[in-house]
Amino acid sequence: MLVTRAYRHKARFTPEQELLARRFAGCTRLVYNAGLEQRKLGYAVTGRGMSYMRQTYFLKEVKADPQFAFLSEAPAHVLQQALRDLDRAFANFFAGRSRYPKPRRRGERDGFRFPDPDPKQIGLNIPARQGQVRLPKLGWVSVRNCYPRLGERLLEGELRHVSVTREADGWYVSFCCEVELGERSVPAGGPVGLDLGVANSLATSDGQFVHLPVITIRERQKIGLLQSRVNRRRKGSHNREKARLALARRRQHLGRRKRDAIHKLTIELAKGHELIAIEDLKVAAMTRSARGTADEPGVNVAQKSGLNRAILDQSWGELRRQLAYKTQSHACTLVAVHPSYSSKECRACGHIAKENRESQAVFRCVACGHADHADVNAARIILERALQAHNHTHGSSSAPPGGTPGREPAFTGSNACEDRASLKTPETLGPPRKARSRGRARLTPARA
Repeated sequence: MLVTRAYRHKARFTPEQELLARRFAGCTRLVYNAGLEQRKLGYAVTGRGMSYMRQTYFLKEVKADPQFAFLSEAPAHVLQQALRDLDRAFANFFAGRSRYPKPRRRGERDGFRFPDPDPKQIGLNIPARQGQVRLPKLGWVSVRNCYPRLGERLLEGELRHVSVTREADGWYVSFCCEVELGERSVPAGGPVGLDLGVANSLATSDGQFVHLPVITIRERQKIGLLQSRVNRRRKGSHNREKARLALARRRQHLGRRKRDAIHKLTIELAKGHELIAIEDLKVAAMTRSARGTADEPGVNVAQKSGLNRAILDQSWGELRRQLAYKTQSHACTLVAVHPSYSSKECRACGHIAKENRESQAVFRCVACGHADHADVNAARIILERALQAHNHTHGSSSAPPGGTPGREPAFTGSNACEDRASLKTPETLGPPRKARSRGRARLTPARA
């Protein structure tokens, strides 16, 4: 089975190489923005779009112009990839997957891509050049291997393309490869259902709760302070650039903290369960603004804005993305079910009513009297739906929904930001504790 994987390493450019990399990134940004403007004007005049091949033809004419002779400093296929990215952005827009493409700005996601894996273009795995890669017009670039399991190698599988990106702490080189997966053993654990939320980042059908790190009020105030420093600096000055880098490093730290916790959590779930059930949530629709229009203004705009911020801070989309490829690599099955009425349906009798959920945490069925934690009840409903859908396609499953046979699920917790995100059951359960002011991942017990 072939899967696509990326191996990302920190690049150690020399001053000359970094200057060239900045120029390449600037050239690709210019070509992307010019291509976007060309498509806008072309559609306004002719009413027709413009293809990638046609824009590539115009690119040759632009490079021949003495005014844009500096574009020849960058490799030709790097500039063509900028137009390819623009063409893909318009394809996503017309398919309804994204918004209309916006111009790229300097300092935001700077980078470029080498699409040709030919050994004449990309030099790798040379004994005399361990820990280095040869890139067109950049020469031999030293990289810091971020994957100890690879040893002296920088990647595994068949190389497809190489991307060079710039972040707040420097440059990175990413190798996109096709890897052949070997024999995979099915995880020993049974199926599990996951209910995503805000008060509890994740609740499982076994009664466990995960609290991912979120941005605290003090951290938001710190970001606001750093942003105000950027705004006070004169545009183009060195002080403004230093303030901008300080803000970028802070945001980079918060993003890495969240992704690290999600990585530790999802790898344990994928390795420990044969089937994972989640809700097919439309996060973009759920977080749409309630501002309305001038003629029909929205209601409760501030409350909806706070809810949107809390939902986005939980990174539901990133959690599902990581589960998708990790379950594929570990012979685990990921099933997404429709989320309708999962928080209002009773698992014991199937009665659906708004009154069943007394509060955020308390679920008590008005028909049969069944009581449970609301998030755990929803996770078990999600698991039952996923098992029904999976059994309909692949046959019956011996594992019952809700946990291991003969064991009553306990309300447990773990810390998703430790060395490993543990989902073990503690021996004793205490009352729920308030979240710390610091943005660390915590798993706390909750009352049924």
